Amino acid sequence: MKMTAQVAIASKKNQPSAESHPEAPSSATTKTKLLFRYRRGLGFVLTNSAFISFLLLASAHAATPPGGAISTTAKSVSWQGHFYTAAALADSSQCPPASLDPSTICDHFTLTVNVDPSYWDTHIGGAEVTITWTSSDNDFDLYIYDQKGNLVAASAAGGTTFERALVTAASGTYDVVVVPFTVVQSGYQGVAQFISQKASKVPGGGPAAYYGTFITGANPANAPKNKALPLKNQNALVLQTHDVGHDAAEPTLGVDPRGAIFYAAAAFDGINGEPKTTVLRSTDGGLTWQDVSPSVENTQAHPLTLDPYLYVDPIGRVFTIDMLGAGSYLSFSDDQGQNWTTTALTIAGANDHQTVCTGVTPIGNQALIPLDPSFPKICYYCVNQVADSWCGRSLDGGRTFVQTATPAYLGYDPVAGGFCGGLHGHVKSDPQGRIFLPKGHCGFPWLAASDNGGDTWTRVEISNLIGAAGDPAVTSDTAGNLYYVWWDNVHHLAYLCISRDHGATWTTPLMFSPPGVFEVNFPTITAGDPGKIAITFPGTTVNNQSDYTRPWNSYVVVSTNALSSNPVFLSNIANDPKDPIYRGWCDGRCGGMFDFLDIEISPKDGTAWASAVDTCTGDCITNPNAPASSMRGQAIQALNYPILTVPPK
Repeated sequence: MKMTAQVAIASKKNQPSAESHPEAPSSATTKTKLLFRYRRGLGFVLTNSAFISFLLLASAHAATPPGGAISTTAKSVSWQGHFYTAAALADSSQCPPASLDPSTICDHFTLTVNVDPSYWDTHIGGAEVTITWTSSDNDFDLYIYDQKGNLVAASAAGGTTFERALVTAASGTYDVVVVPFTVVQSGYQGVAQFISQKASKVPGGGPAAYYGTFITGANPANAPKNKALPLKNQNALVLQTHDVGHDAAEPTLGVDPRGAIFYAAAAFDGINGEPKTTVLRSTDGGLTWQDVSPSVENTQAHPLTLDPYLYVDPIGRVFTIDMLGAGSYLSFSDDQGQNWTTTALTIAGANDHQTVCTGVTPIGNQALIPLDPSFPKICYYCVNQVADSWCGRSLDGGRTFVQTATPAYLGYDPVAGGFCGGLHGHVKSDPQGRIFLPKGHCGFPWLAASDNGGDTWTRVEISNLIGAAGDPAVTSDTAGNLYYVWWDNVHHLAYLCISRDHGATWTTPLMFSPPGVFEVNFPTITAGDPGKIAITFPGTTVNNQSDYTRPWNSYVVVSTNALSSNPVFLSNIANDPKDPIYRGWCDGRCGGMFDFLDIEISPKDGTAWASAVDTCTGDCITNPNAPASSMRGQAIQALNYPILTVPPK
């Protein structure tokens, strides 16, 4: 949908599961054998003198300060970590206790969380610790121990520039141990943050657990409602929101294997106030953001956008694409946005609402072989042409595109009911190279599927009883199961259907809006391991469509057993309930948010990241009749329910 300046006058108005802490990496999964093990009363014992896995030429400076505290009033504490000239250590079992280690082997920071354990009877959250460093050539690992010496949280990825761990319901003193796995000439920075959210007594205003409601017939006259299940605070979904520092209409995002987060932030800050996209990157888990937009001789390569879109392939190539009406600018980067290759592409006729994804050689067309040795995947580009929905594909990594043989959808479709138009959702692929394009087609949810690279399509109506209000979304898990979400055109509630046969057949529609939520808008979904999904959408707890001041919240919903006969959903809001992200009417599109939001998985740690737009800033927070002052981009991490298993380094 074309981005226009109407936003200015739009209607206003942290890695463990919640049930158990992560285990320390076992000796079978670490890169090296253990060198030192501390034994009570015996000091250090060399366990394998013939195998030297440890190199240390360290300076004398330790963590500064050596400790600090966080609480309900002191929300964060930071420190400068030890600088290592050269060090290599397998894991925290090789670290002496803090009292015996002057930070020459491992670095220690004493973290005190100044809240009584009873505080977490009425709140959810805990202590989130993040360590960051400059180069991914170095590798620090993070382990957190309680006062009894129990490992309560850990993060030990490789090839990244940060590690993050959450201690749920944290109280008391902790030993934050930073292990120099392989480090040369580097220190690190550490920050601990107190994350707290009061358990809401208002349905829909905070964390919830619930079952969905299956609708076997026509959409009922009275809106179905889901009921909350008992939920222990330590099992609640914990979210953390990061302001990206830029306005962002219809933001998309992605995360690369190193954990770098990329965010397409479109705003009316181009030449003469025209809309353009700024590509932002965070290499420290959302704490800070840098502009890495494509440029040519210090001039932005994409000077204008009518639709922004960003896609990060799981192996690391970053695509940013801006629609111009008759085509699009496309740029891609293989080095986290430091350098870009820019091209132009089009599908004959109008180009609107463009979308991009990548996939392996499709199972139904093995002749489609990628030509770029550095990127062994096919790139797909799909657009709304109003009359039809068409796609193109690139075998050379995004440099050139060829239009597919047939359209994904016919604009005029007598089978579906007449003229349905070409507006669709975002294209996705499965592990065997099939591609899927969801669409609200003549008022109902449909899916076009192709197993041969888009040359032919099979179209399936997901439900002929529960209508679709707008763009639906689809995703595939690692086993090829499909998950399809939309919001209905009667009550504006969120629905889910699942296919285990590549889209041929679908389960009964399941209404999964959180308890107390009366309307949602533009739900979108991602999936990881089989049955593990994450969804995001704006929603409101006020059941009055005529109230043009009613508040909307930003929701994230997770299910780790979506393939079961009656899945459990965990939901939460990412904003303070007293500080909504929007006020007013939100039918079709929410003012300032425009056409879509996004949610994706981090290949680094398996957690979900969602995009959001806060249009209710300034006086709007406390004065429902005040206009929005901006459309701030936000990135939201679901901290404690990873949905993708990440192999150990």
